[in-house]
Amino acid sequence: MLSRARALCRVAAVATRASAPVGAHAHVFSPGRHHSLRCFSATASSSLSWDALAADLSSPPGSEDPAAAAASVAKADLRVDEWPHPSGVATFWLLRHADTDPAGAASFDPGADLGSGANADVLASIVQQDSILYGMKTRRPLPPSVAARLVRAAAETAAEAPEDKKLTALVALPRLCAWARAGERWNDAEVLSKSNGEACEAAEAIALGRPREGHSVLGRGTFAAAEPAWVALAEAHMEEDADVLGELMAYKSVLPGAFRAAHMADGDPEYLAVAGGAMAVLTPP
Repeated sequence: MLSRARALCRVAAVATRASAPVGAHAHVFSPGRHHSLRCFSATASSSLSWDALAADLSSPPGSEDPAAAAASVAKADLRVDEWPHPSGVATFWLLRHADTDPAGAASFDPGADLGSGANADVLASIVQQDSILYGMKTRRPLPPSVAARLVRAAAETAAEAPEDKKLTALVALPRLCAWARAGERWNDAEVLSKSNGEACEAAEAIALGRPREGHSVLGRGTFAAAEPAWVALAEAHMEEDADVLGELMAYKSVLPGAFRAAHMADGDPEYLAVAGGAMAVLTPP
């Protein structure tokens, strides 16, 4: 699983950070061939049109309060669209209002925020490659729970897959280093009980982004030495960071298993600087 996680993080960089907006080219979007619909209906008496929902999400309280925004979305008929990345490396699941034009998904921009530009009518998105889901995003201020519909759609598609192809998920921890620095969490009793002095010293170096005393670089040796302490920090952070916890719960509301911290799941320099390479990985039961 860990090697697959590393490989998919490289894919995520291609699919979500290094991509320009894609127009409705024939090889990207072909109704009936690349596109599938799954509808989630509200009750007829309370269903919001797309225009009404867009208005709710563009002004207070829906533009500021996650609960109010989610309540408005719950009153609307929604649709799940499938958008294959033109590189062929991943598929994006998109949550949109049922009133919106299905052809509009062809102009989806995986590198841009949801709710504006080419993604003006996209409420949530998830990336899938092979049997792994990752990169959950929602239109601000919608909570991650809204994206559970996308997890469910992916799970329904994979329902007949063999055991070794059952869906799992990766969740990034982009605030882990900042969180550890803010409270010098490498000194926490729980972290100390699960590691040792050398590991905690190495974890401190990673959180601060500087070499350990007596070392000239923050290198592989430091990351290796930090593993027990950094995993303990990552697991504590997973429970305390509200955004991360919300994303974990969105996956767990559909998929079985438990999330565990994976050490050095992503060795990208930018990610090492903010998370020390750790990610939350869903382990099947």
